[in-house]
Amino acid sequence: MDSAEAVDLRQRIRAITTGVILLARVGTLVMVVLSIASVSRMDGFTNTPLAAGAYLTVAAWNVVFLPVVAWRERIPRAVLAGDVVVTATAAAALPWALTGEAFATVAVPDFEPVAVSTGVAVGLATASWRATIAGCLALAAGYAVADAASPDYPDLASTANIIGWQAVTAVCCCLFIRRLWAVADAVDVATEQVITARERVAARRSQDEERMRHFHEQVRRHRALHDGPLRLLTAIAGQGPAAHPDTRVRRQAAISANVLRGVTPDDPDGTLTELSLALIEAGNDSATQGLRVEYHFANLPDTLPTEVLHAFRHATGEALANVARHAGSSRVRLTALAERGTTSTVTVAVVDQGKGFDPETTELGYGIQQSITARMTEVGGAAGVDSHPGEGTRVDLRWPA
Repeated sequence: MDSAEAVDLRQRIRAITTGVILLARVGTLVMVVLSIASVSRMDGFTNTPLAAGAYLTVAAWNVVFLPVVAWRERIPRAVLAGDVVVTATAAAALPWALTGEAFATVAVPDFEPVAVSTGVAVGLATASWRATIAGCLALAAGYAVADAASPDYPDLASTANIIGWQAVTAVCCCLFIRRLWAVADAVDVATEQVITARERVAARRSQDEERMRHFHEQVRRHRALHDGPLRLLTAIAGQGPAAHPDTRVRRQAAISANVLRGVTPDDPDGTLTELSLALIEAGNDSATQGLRVEYHFANLPDTLPTEVLHAFRHATGEALANVARHAGSSRVRLTALAERGTTSTVTVAVVDQGKGFDPETTELGYGIQQSITARMTEVGGAAGVDSHPGEGTRVDLRWPA
């Protein structure tokens, strides 16, 4: 469902309202014509000019009223007020032109059906309790005046019945149309929610597609670098036949290979930030010792306080140096990420699959206690070490703690 369908629903409600008002009015006018014929046959008119004036006024008014209802999307309230006034006035005047016998024997001789259709029109067209009640009161006033036409004994019960029937009908129509419009409002709200949800899904899908394009581009670049410059630099920095005889060249090749691995992350969220560059720099020294660092960066903040950057950089460098010296492994994974959508903890993890150790029986050295743990604590962060013999070691750095 879209907004066009929501608009069509409101148009259909207005069309139903218009149809009910027109059918009610045309049907009641037919009843008035039949009443005129019946009263004429029994010579029930005591004041023919007054009766003719009432009938002609109602007829002339409906010549105006019916086209307005049929062609206007909304019936002006002034027209509805005019309809109430004309009907109430005619209903008040007609009994003064009829005999009591006419009232007793002829069905609806006093515009009762027209008055009902008038209340229906007000209730349906305005959907307003105030307007509906005001219309019913005006019509009731007209019938109260009409009741005085019989000075001997006003038929109060009959008049109350007529007024009650008109009021109940008008109120029911008002209640019905208000509920119908409430349904339309609910449909509009639901439609907007569906549209918003679709737009959100489309935006998310577009973002996912963009992320996937970025990811594939990163993979393509990573493969190109791995198969070209990275492989060559790794060979030059290594110990094989392709290694360069000059130690300084091998050192620089190892550093360059480490930098290339760091600046081509395979995570679509990976971006170069101050922290990622600092961590790549931390891996340079260990790279010259033959350690190969795999970098994974995701959702890192664009900037961090200088002292925090220094703490991450040096604590990570110490953790990598420990891997190179003690782990017995040539590979290590360095991950840095921050929780998405918050300003919360940034976490750096250095993980190797080396020899490991038992923290319960092994005293932590100065490097872990001071260069890692104490350094992170000084800037409001924290560090943790988890290791098991034969299963490697994990060093976690967090800021803030």
